[in-house]
Amino acid sequence: MMKVGTIGSGMIVDRMIEAMKLTDGISVEAVYSRTMERAVEYAHKHAVKKAYDDMDDMLADPSIDTVYVASPNSLHYAQSKRALEAGKHVICEKPFAPSVDQANELFALARQKGVYIFEAITTIHVPNFKIVKEHLKDIGEIKMVQCNFSQYSSRYGKYKEHIVTNVFDPAFNGGALMDINVYCLHFVTGLFGEPISSRYIANKGYNGIDTSGVVIMEYPGMLAICTGAKDSSSPNHAIVQGDKGTLRVYGSSCGVCAHVEYLPTKGDMIGKKDADLSQNIGVDQKPHMTYECETFLSVIENQDEETYQALCQQTLRVVSLLEKSLHQI
Repeated sequence: MMKVGTIGSGMIVDRMIEAMKLTDGISVEAVYSRTMERAVEYAHKHAVKKAYDDMDDMLADPSIDTVYVASPNSLHYAQSKRALEAGKHVICEKPFAPSVDQANELFALARQKGVYIFEAITTIHVPNFKIVKEHLKDIGEIKMVQCNFSQYSSRYGKYKEHIVTNVFDPAFNGGALMDINVYCLHFVTGLFGEPISSRYIANKGYNGIDTSGVVIMEYPGMLAICTGAKDSSSPNHAIVQGDKGTLRVYGSSCGVCAHVEYLPTKGDMIGKKDADLSQNIGVDQKPHMTYECETFLSVIENQDEETYQALCQQTLRVVSLLEKSLHQI
């Protein structure tokens, strides 16, 4: 049984707690918030037994073996490190860390303490992502990949009025890249590995934050474009184009992969009626965050080093791209 204490009280924690409750073998034992009033309120909201406003007290609780870190991005590294030092497994929300050095330090500390640390990124765990991976061979030589995760932030209006919240504050590792485009980077690198080269081009706000941007990645014979925006919206999708067909993920972000279709190649359509020849190849999924929970639980219970090391390497690929892209803003 994985017994979890949570750090944070935002919407992502709401969703993770519900996903954990749907996962056999996981129990949410405690929540932490900066004030006891907020902690008690949040514990009551989710029917959790214990509430803490002192993080060290929660980390010292012997009934908790795993800590879920979902605080502002800039706190992920330090709070994950504190939990590891206390001998707890850690599930750290994306983005895992702003630098490869910090990521490697967390992985090394976990090994030293005999525990595991995971990045909470849904993309690579959902069944429809695996279906995309399985069907890459059906679309021939892959030429282009397009990922777009764009949603207008509820805090962007305040930002335009020069009221800066965490998600638009460079000091809190905010911005479109770290907060939203990270899902696209996981989608592409989860399929194709590390690129030969990458470049980040961003729309920058008055305080230097990237309100939206595009990561262009070069692979042998192929280009991938990852778009993330918090200042505008778009139908979210991922499209993988080969010379024998196309795979399309749509209906939600690439962090969910709600629907997957195969589309045959199209020739010149000028003067011709466009026919829908798409084929649904995806499956109906459970709530998408349950899949990562199942993976983390399985790794811990089975001490599955092969899966764990693959997850660590995937996280490092994306952290490396994030670090490089941040320097390019």
